[in-house]
Amino acid sequence: MFSNFSRLDSNTLRIAIPLIISNITIPLVGFVDNAMMGHIGSVIYIGAIGVGSIIISYILFSFGFIKSLTTGFVSQHIGSNSKKEIILLLSHLLLISGFISLLIIIFREQIIMLSLDFMNASNEVLLHSKIYLEYRIWSIPAIFLRDIIIGYYIGTQNIKAAIVVSITVNLLNIILDYYFIYILHYSIEGVAIASLISEYSVIIFALYAIRSEGIFKNINIKIGEIFNWIMIKKKILINIDMFIRSFILMTVFIYFMRTGASYGDSVLAANTILLNFFFLFSYGIDGFAHSAEVLVGNAIGKRKQILLRQSIYSTGKFSFILALIYLFIFNLYDLSIVKFVTNLENIHFIVMSNIIYLYLIFISATIAFWLDGVFIGSLKAKLLRNIMIISGIIFFILEAILMDGNNDNLWISFLIFFTIRSLLLAIALYNHMKNDRFINI
Repeated sequence: MFSNFSRLDSNTLRIAIPLIISNITIPLVGFVDNAMMGHIGSVIYIGAIGVGSIIISYILFSFGFIKSLTTGFVSQHIGSNSKKEIILLLSHLLLISGFISLLIIIFREQIIMLSLDFMNASNEVLLHSKIYLEYRIWSIPAIFLRDIIIGYYIGTQNIKAAIVVSITVNLLNIILDYYFIYILHYSIEGVAIASLISEYSVIIFALYAIRSEGIFKNINIKIGEIFNWIMIKKKILINIDMFIRSFILMTVFIYFMRTGASYGDSVLAANTILLNFFFLFSYGIDGFAHSAEVLVGNAIGKRKQILLRQSIYSTGKFSFILALIYLFIFNLYDLSIVKFVTNLENIHFIVMSNIIYLYLIFISATIAFWLDGVFIGSLKAKLLRNIMIISGIIFFILEAILMDGNNDNLWISFLIFFTIRSLLLAIALYNHMKNDRFINI
């Protein structure tokens, strides 16, 4: 299966490996946050970071499709050499994300209170989560801008620039974490302030891109084209489908955290650590998903059927190789990593009792992450939406059936959710490939 290393395989790795390194710095920030809070001596801080992070992620991931759609659109326009369309795309996405950011900032207090009321955590956890969110929510406009910049660079296959943006922002976050917590002796608010400052550093990269990128030169665009409602509406309709898909995905995650919180602060802390391991995995696999977005989108833009099939096969092959590498490393060093995150022995026990479910998710979710990239690159937003709706419904039905105050059953439902999603996406891929539905010639 892995023989006959092709030029396309080299291209897949050329795009994916730097992105994997870059992507891992994103959950690594959360990992470091947990490690710093995990040695203060209380599960409250780990739980508070978990609750606060999942709420902010609920907002961000619901609109996280902005980066992927930027990549998908840009890669197709690059394939068809439409520079003017790229500038209009970026303008429209900036308008859409700016409007969303404005609404979130205006209604931030209501959003924070409703979110915390939903979470079934202890009063101490909720108090510290509120402190975290009151700072962190202000970073949302900067994060949307960062996603558009990175999505553009990935779509144009300027992977080096995408890496520089991502790694700079996230390493700055880690450095500031250390400074605020260990030098200035802040607590959870130090983690939030560090994130806020580091996210806004992306403005420097935005100004640099406007000055240096060639697509902004010698292109005449009228203001009426930027504010063209018909063109913006088309982007919004695709965004709505992807919003629904992302919203359901994050609803599953936030329900998972809420239910775990109802089992006590220790279970909440343990599940937070396990989810950070999951995010380290998912963001890594996303490197090949991004490769699929670029290569599939580019092949469709060029209307080359053979190149499309080769791109799908190549990105899938390497996704499974990386999943096996993750399994090997985590299985070998899992307890050591857990001890690095926290010195609380009761948390060690809970994490190690449930880590088998995480390993099974590594296997079952690989197909879903890979095929997300394939279908985003081909702009099959409705398909991704419908499959997520079905998978989400199955998850909540299973939770209703299995719910008996048992964290094992919660993880089993989570595992089945990813398995069903991967199965449905695999069936969709088979049908599209069999009937040549990616490119209509």
